[in-house]
Amino acid sequence: MEPRDAAAGSTGEEEEFDRLFSALWSPIGAATVKAARLRPGVHVLDAWCGPGASAIPAAEHVGPFGVIDAVDLAESSLERGRAKAAIHGLANVRFLRGDVLDWPAPRGGYDAVVCALGVSSFPDAAAGTERLLRLIRPGGQLAVAVWSRDALDPLTEVIHRALAPERPSAADVPPPADPLRHLGTSRSLRDWLAARSLSSIDVQYVPLAVPGDPDLLWSLTGTRFRGLLDGLSVAAVERVRRRFTECLLAEGRDTIDASALVGTGTVRRVARPRRPRGARPLPAAGRPMGPVPQPG
Repeated sequence: MEPRDAAAGSTGEEEEFDRLFSALWSPIGAATVKAARLRPGVHVLDAWCGPGASAIPAAEHVGPFGVIDAVDLAESSLERGRAKAAIHGLANVRFLRGDVLDWPAPRGGYDAVVCALGVSSFPDAAAGTERLLRLIRPGGQLAVAVWSRDALDPLTEVIHRALAPERPSAADVPPPADPLRHLGTSRSLRDWLAARSLSSIDVQYVPLAVPGDPDLLWSLTGTRFRGLLDGLSVAAVERVRRRFTECLLAEGRDTIDASALVGTGTVRRVARPRRPRGARPLPAAGRPMGPVPQPG
């Protein structure tokens, strides 16, 4: 989940993070888990779990006999997730530090892998997703969430306008484009999942709007547009934030579109070769059928 990069800060920053979690990350995480249709008792990997927006509802879905391995690299996010699990009284979710690209599969594989808005964090989204698929047992489920094509678009323009005076050269302001924008329609996401050899593919549109509150949306810039403020002084960042607020207020937006798509699919089972009609079954290893031919 994308908020994993946000580090713990002041009390005010924590309050804004919690507001954003409730308004944005939590609904998308819950929708991803719902689409996955997790059964009680299953073993699930939550890849790039962040602070638990999908791991917490997943733990509730699988019940006390299920297990959620919630994996992320940011310890601050994992600590938040552990705190949320404790509040909900959930002992079946483990927040674990690690890189999902190197994460080992349990014996037999996971029953499902959930990745809510985390696919864009892979250096290569297709290769990273296929790595996740190798962690799933045949017949198991993958559920991924991506932004819909036009989600959060106004913020891209606003943050660039607010940042431009601090970085006059266009080369200094790399476009924070969503690397998975090409997957932002139901058809394109369905085709992309089919190219990963998944079956029983389903794509659901998750409509969502977040309040146009500048303070709330500024906390989103730290995750959606991370890196754009790197290298700026504290005073410069504050100027960017002031211009960001002024632009949003001037536009008078009550809400910002934050809709997502959730795609699910089943890992194909390995087909067993069919025996020609009338052919005798092959003997099991070490157990020959019928008399053993004698030499000579």
